[in-house]
Amino acid sequence: MRVLITGAASRLGQAIAARLRDRHHLRLLDSTPLEPGPNATSMQASLLDPQAMWQAVRNIDAVIHTGEPPADLPGDELARDQLLLDLATRGTHVLFLAAAEAGIKRLVYTGTLEVFAEYPDEVYISEMWKPLPPPAMPVLSRYLGELTCREFTRDYMVGITALRLGRLVLEEEVAGQPGDLMWLDLRDAAQAVECALQRDTSQRVWWTQRWGLYHVVAPINNAKFLISQAAQLGYKPEHAFAAHWAGGQA
Repeated sequence: MRVLITGAASRLGQAIAARLRDRHHLRLLDSTPLEPGPNATSMQASLLDPQAMWQAVRNIDAVIHTGEPPADLPGDELARDQLLLDLATRGTHVLFLAAAEAGIKRLVYTGTLEVFAEYPDEVYISEMWKPLPPPAMPVLSRYLGELTCREFTRDYMVGITALRLGRLVLEEEVAGQPGDLMWLDLRDAAQAVECALQRDTSQRVWWTQRWGLYHVVAPINNAKFLISQAAQLGYKPEHAFAAHWAGGQA
């Protein structure tokens, strides 16, 4: 499969590329230059450029839109927030419109479980819970990007799978730190994205069947976030951060 990955210079983009490059041909898109590596090509462009997005989706079978912010964000807070908002909403729409017009049927978007950070840790949150995103643009923009994807599914015969990812780390790099119920190893995040890539619901009549939403986090006992729906995609996380929990929870 020929796969376009946005935000490819981010840690998440790199983890996804490392997971997929042996089985798929990749086109890595970012606003900053990057080395593509084996079985891949790279493209430097902004999501806000319709002509560039039209070129980015040529001869592509599926799109993975990480929603990750660019590394070269403005230093000014207002300018940064305006760019994050524009990329998450208009940029996502420009990208997905180009993909739909090119006949691409499989689209994947990665959002964040930070939209539930205001809830206490003693609850069990499924995909049916109402997000409470804070007004901080790094989180709010990711949620608005997700909503843009959902509304896009209403209007176009494409299948869109949205993954709300936990806080991205590597299990070995947080050794000795207090456990975090929102942790997700980058390698497990990439595995979840690969699972989502196999979901093709573009021919379903009802948009609610073409749209899919899944929570992705580490498999922690008594976890805050339920991942049973993601398991139906084939998600089988390997990093449980067991050493961080009393009694050696896994």
